Amino acid sequence: APGTFNETVEYVVVGGGGQGGINIQGGGGGAGAYRTGTTPISGPSTTTVQVGAGGVKGATPGGASDAGANGTSSFFGSPITSPGGGGGGAYPGNGGSSGGSGGGGWGAGPGGAPNAGSPATGSPFPGTIGPTPSNGWGHPGGQGGTYAAPSYGPGGGGGAGGAGGNGNPADSTAGYGGVGIQIPSTFRDPKSTVGAPGPTSPGVTGADTSGKFYVAGGGGGTGYPVPGAAGAAGGAGGGGQGAGSHTWPSTDGDRGAMNTGGGGGGGERDNYTTMSGAGGSGIVIVAYPT
Repeated sequence: APGTFNETVEYVVVGGGGQGGINIQGGGGGAGAYRTGTTPISGPSTTTVQVGAGGVKGATPGGASDAGANGTSSFFGSPITSPGGGGGGAYPGNGGSSGGSGGGGWGAGPGGAPNAGSPATGSPFPGTIGPTPSNGWGHPGGQGGTYAAPSYGPGGGGGAGGAGGNGNPADSTAGYGGVGIQIPSTFRDPKSTVGAPGPTSPGVTGADTSGKFYVAGGGGGTGYPVPGAAGAAGGAGGGGQGAGSHTWPSTDGDRGAMNTGGGGGGGERDNYTTMSGAGGSGIVIVAYPT
């Protein structure tokens, strides 16, 4: 029957994930900001909802490298907004971008300076699942490269639950994507398919051991220069794995999982045409008393 809605609703809002760095030594894309809490709604009224798209750019002219695109914001009404994740960096000189979580830095050549991961607009996750600050939770991308030869490993994109991993100077392996966060218990219906796999022993207050319902993981950096080396894993919560080292052909970086805000995996050259992984689209979930 017609009536007036007057309830306090609980929400989860995650921005779209950032794209991994394109073509050469790509850092992982950062996850979209993760925001949750409660808000009163009374009606009749209209609330505008947007699910942010994951960042994606097309192939660059002549196979040139480029930083990945940022994801776009998700929102539940204009006051409750979660920015998209930052795009990953790519060699040479294409720095990653800041976002809800930041993109990973690109890998330097021998003797080159390290390339810092990009900062996050979100605040660090305190280790307890619950209401977030107004800027949500997010972490910076990992550092790519170092002064020590051969020094190529790109950094992973930041996740809502942790920073992206740094490239390893000892063997040039890339940094992993930062871990995401399990959504609040209100939204963990055993029959639901929301989210992506995650830890079964998370060590986080308020998380369960189901290994499900994770969102906002960062993308992994690409493997380089060891032939056949695999790219780094994306963070739990939909982060994409980075591309393998260039072995002609190599694989593209994996895209972030849809409706998780996961960052895309970094790209590595395949005759200079390889693409990085696009960011995963974000998500907006709302629960209210029945």
